[in-house]
Amino acid sequence: MNQANLDIGPVPPLARLRNRLLLSTVGVAGLILCGLLLWNYLSFRDRLTEDAQVRARFLANGAADRIDTTLGRLQSLVDGMAISLNAAGLDLTLKQVRALQEQALRNQPALYGISLSWLPEHKPSKWAAWAPFSYRVNGNLAYKDLGAENQDYIAQDWFALPRFLDRPVWTEPYIATTGVRMVTYSAPLRLPSPEGPVFVGVVTCDIELAWLDRLLANLPLDDNGYGFLLSRNGVHISHPVADFTMDESVFSVAEAREDPELRQAGQTMLFGKPGMRPWIGWATEEKSWLAWDRLSTTGWISGVMISQTQLNREIAQLTQFQALAGGGGLLVLVLAVGWIARSITRPITALSEAAPSIAAGRLDDPLPLPRGRDEIARLTAIFRTMRDHLKGYLADLEATTAARERIQGELRIARDIQMDLVPKTFPAFPEREDMDLFAIIEPAREVGGDFYDFLLLDEDQVFLAIADVSGKGVPAALFMAVTRSLLRAEVKANPDPGQMLARLNDALAEHNDSCMFVTLFCALVSLSDGSMRYANAGHNPPLWLRADGRIDWLDSPAGIAAGPVADLDYTTGHIQLAPGESLLLYTDGVNEAIDINNQAFGNQRMLERLHASRSLNCRETLTALLADIREHTGEAEQFDDITMMLFRREGTRMSQASTLTLTNDLSELTRLASWLERFGNEQGIDEKTLYQLNLALDELVTNIIHHAYPDGQAHSFNLLLQRLEDRIEAELSDDGIPFNPLEMPEPDTQAAIDSRQIGGLGIHFVRQTMDEVHYRFEQGHNHLRLIKYLTTLQTS
Repeated sequence: MNQANLDIGPVPPLARLRNRLLLSTVGVAGLILCGLLLWNYLSFRDRLTEDAQVRARFLANGAADRIDTTLGRLQSLVDGMAISLNAAGLDLTLKQVRALQEQALRNQPALYGISLSWLPEHKPSKWAAWAPFSYRVNGNLAYKDLGAENQDYIAQDWFALPRFLDRPVWTEPYIATTGVRMVTYSAPLRLPSPEGPVFVGVVTCDIELAWLDRLLANLPLDDNGYGFLLSRNGVHISHPVADFTMDESVFSVAEAREDPELRQAGQTMLFGKPGMRPWIGWATEEKSWLAWDRLSTTGWISGVMISQTQLNREIAQLTQFQALAGGGGLLVLVLAVGWIARSITRPITALSEAAPSIAAGRLDDPLPLPRGRDEIARLTAIFRTMRDHLKGYLADLEATTAARERIQGELRIARDIQMDLVPKTFPAFPEREDMDLFAIIEPAREVGGDFYDFLLLDEDQVFLAIADVSGKGVPAALFMAVTRSLLRAEVKANPDPGQMLARLNDALAEHNDSCMFVTLFCALVSLSDGSMRYANAGHNPPLWLRADGRIDWLDSPAGIAAGPVADLDYTTGHIQLAPGESLLLYTDGVNEAIDINNQAFGNQRMLERLHASRSLNCRETLTALLADIREHTGEAEQFDDITMMLFRREGTRMSQASTLTLTNDLSELTRLASWLERFGNEQGIDEKTLYQLNLALDELVTNIIHHAYPDGQAHSFNLLLQRLEDRIEAELSDDGIPFNPLEMPEPDTQAAIDSRQIGGLGIHFVRQTMDEVHYRFEQGHNHLRLIKYLTTLQTS
C-alpha cells in the first residue's frame, strides 16, 4: 500500500468548519452540562439534607404530641376521678364505682381497663370487692375483683409507687399475663384524719400499647427510615427490630455492641432536651439522621430515623438522570450541528443564567420555557417542575406557620374573651362601705378552666362563687363558660346554694359524654346581719378569717364535683360573719403551686401569709399572697390556674361604743392601731388625743400580752372603747392573773438611770397622759378603765 492510497484528499472548508463547530459545540456543551450536573448535585444535596433534618424534627415532635394527646386525656380522666372521690370522702357504693368505670370505658376507646384498689385495712365493710376492675374483652366490657383470691396487688408497681411517692405515677411499660404490652397510670386516694390525709388506695387506668406500633409504622418516612419509642429507663417500647421491644434497652444494646457512642446518645435522649444528630441506624446500619422528643405525660422518648444513605442514592439517581439527558442532547448535537447550536445552546445558556436565581431563593424569577420534545427541553421542564415543587413546599410551610400564628392569635382573643367573663373592676361596689372584695385569676395557659363570680342580688345579699374545671386549655375554657352562664341563671332563679348546685349539676351532666366536671363553691351573704349560706361541690374548703385572729376551714358540708353524674344532692351550710371577718376562696393552683424541686406552696404558707396580713385590705392581702407564691415557684413553669377571691364584711359605721377582741400576740398591736385610727376618724377625735390614747393602750396591751398569761397558750381579751359627750372611755378586760398596775410605786424620774427600780414607767406614762385610770377585779377578770376628757371636738 502506497502513500497515494492513504491520501483521502484535503478536507473541504465547510467540513472543517462543521467539524470545528461540532467539536467546539460538543466541547462547550459538554463542559456546560458537566458544570450544571455538578452544581445541581451539590445544590440538591444541601437542600434535600436540610429538608430531611426538618422532616425528622417535625415527625419526632408530631409523634410525641399525638401520643401525649391520647395519654394526657386518660391521665386527666384518672386525676379527675381521684379528685372527685377524695372530695366525696370516698363515700360511694361499689355499684356507683362500677358505673363510673363503665362510663369511662365507653367514652374513652383508648382505655383498656380501669380499677379502684383499696388497702385491705381500708376497704369499705359493705363492699364485696377489694379491687374492682372493669376492662375490655373482644370489644365487650368485663369485670373482675383483682383481690378476689389474695391482696398481693398492693406490692405491684401500679399500687406501691403512688402509695409511697404520694403522687400520681406512670408505671414502666410491661407485658401482662395475657402477653399484651401495657402501661398503667395510678393516682392515690386519701381520706382525711386528725393527723392529715391518709392513703387508702389508688385509681388506675390500663392502656394497651399496640397502637403505638401502628402510629409509628404509619409515619411518612422513606423506605429505610423507621420510628421507635423508649421508656424513661431507655427500654424499647416499640422498635422495628422485634427482639428489642420490651427486652432490650438502648444501654443493653450499647453494652452488647461495645458502642460508647450509642450509650452517650441514649443518655442524651433520656436526660437532655429534644434534639437531632447524625447517626448509624440501629436497624438498617445506614448513615441516618436521628431526631427525638420527650413526652410531657410519661417522660418517654419518641424518636425517628431518616436514612441519609437513601437520600444520597436519590441525589445520585437524579444526577444520573440529568447526565443521561445531557448525553442525549450531545448525541443530537453531533447529528445536527446547526440546529443543535440554536436549539441546545440557547436553552442551556438560559438555564445557566436562571440557576443562580433559584440558588439565591428567588423562585419567582422567570425560567426559560421548554421548546420541543428533546432532552434539553425535558431537562428544562424538570428544572421548572423542581422549582414549582419547591415553591409549593415553601408555600405550605408558610401557610402552616401562618395557621399556627392565627391559632395563637385566636387563643389570645379567647383569653381576652374569657377574662371578660369574670368581673375585674375593683372596688367591685364602690358605693358600699359595708364590704370589701377583691379577686385575682391567672390562667396557666392561654385559656384556663378557673373562674370566680360575684353578684349583688339586692341591697342586702351578695352572691360569691369560685370554680375549677377539670383539664386545661380550650375544652376547659368552654366548659367554664357554660358553667358560669348556667350558674348566673340558676342563682337568679333560686339563690339557695345547695338547691342551686343540684340544678346546675343536672344541667351539666346532660350530654356530658366527655365526663368533664367542675369543682365549685358558692355562698350567699346577708350584709345586714352577716349570715352566710353556702354549698360545696368538691372544691377546696375556703378559709374563714375570724375576728379574734383564728382561721377556720369550711370543710363541711362537702359534696361531689358537678358534671359527670346527674341527680346529686348538695347540703347548704350556714355560718355567721361578724364585722371585720373575711372569707378566702381559692383553687388548688394556689396551695399546690410547685417550685423547680416539685415542692408545693402548701396550706401552712398560705395560713402564715393570712395571719401576717390581717391589718391589710382585700387587695393588699391577695397581692401579698400572690407575691409569696411567685417567690416560692421561682422559675418553675406554672402548671395550674391560680384563682383567689377575698371577701370581708366591714359592717356598718362604728358606733360611739365599739368592742375589739385581741389575742396575746404582739402582731395584734398593728391591728389595734388601725382600729383606733378608724374609730378616731369616724368619731371626730382630735389627733393629739387619739395619739395619746394610742400610746397608752399600746403600753397596756403589751403588758397583757407579756405578763397576763404565763402558760404560753393562746388567749383572747377585749377592749371596749366609747365616746361620750365630753370624754373618751376605754376599758380593757382580761381573764389573766390578777394584777392591779395602780398599786405599783411611782418611779423616781429624777434618779440616775442605773439606780432606778425596774418597771413602773409604763403605768406612770399612762397616768400622766390619761385624766383618770381605774382598776377593779370582778368575776375572775381584770378591768382597767381609762378616761380622757376632750378639749378639742371635731365634727364626724
